[in-house]
Amino acid sequence: MLVNRNITVGSLRTSVRLEPQFWEALSDIAVRERLTVDRLCTIIDANAGELGRTAAIRVFIASYFAEIRTRESLSATVNSPSTIERPAPFTATFVPVTRAVG
Repeated sequence: MLVNRNITVGSLRTSVRLEPQFWEALSDIAVRERLTVDRLCTIIDANAGELGRTAAIRVFIASYFAEIRTRESLSATVNSPSTIERPAPFTATFVPVTRAVG
């Protein structure tokens, strides 16, 4: 079910229809970034390129949380003790080669 809400993008009052989960995610991101939902939508709209406003918001939300997941994954990898076993040191056994002369 889509929920229609009025937002202000720049100085334009407009409406956007999104699923409730996207509205919740948009509000969560706005809180995390210390922005209003209107200001966040203005930023998203300014960077939308060829996308329509609603599609740009959905893509932004997915990208935002994917980036957080990637950063947390990388952070966990860097901060966790290595689980890779190191092989025993290589010890070369030198066998001299002699040539028979003659």
